[in-house]
Amino acid sequence: MENRSQRLALITKIIQNEEVDSQEKLLQILHSKGCSVTQATLSRDLKLLKIFKRFTNDGRYHYSLPNTPAPTQGSPKTPSSMDGFLSMEFSGNLLVIRTVPAFAQPISQLIDDASMPSVISTIAGNDTILVVIRNGFTNVNVEQDFAHYFPEIADKIKS
Repeated sequence: MENRSQRLALITKIIQNEEVDSQEKLLQILHSKGCSVTQATLSRDLKLLKIFKRFTNDGRYHYSLPNTPAPTQGSPKTPSSMDGFLSMEFSGNLLVIRTVPAFAQPISQLIDDASMPSVISTIAGNDTILVVIRNGFTNVNVEQDFAHYFPEIADKIKS
């Protein structure tokens, strides 16, 4: 398979249909399907597709596509998008969001994907997200954006 768009479509299909927990495993699957790709190219493809590792209920990580709901107990495939969100606190033009351990990166990705007008970008650790707020927006504007884009956390947002 020489076509990049075909390779990206195949990667997306694999991630949607299988629980893949490493680039090595994904490379093996791709090679078994006739797609010759290097680890470096695969790494760039994953970044381009905004694929990230998500923590599962069974204590493992696997690759996930952006805008794919995170798993919840009892219903691994149909959760709230912001499961793991705990709190948020402002400091100047920065916002610190606390999450359940291992949920910061998937939640950060959801925030980035939402393209909220008040948010420039996010940086995620294990259980903390740093959100950079765009100039000209107040804390109230940011809270309103979060409540609008993620209504399931509205009760956890301080006003």
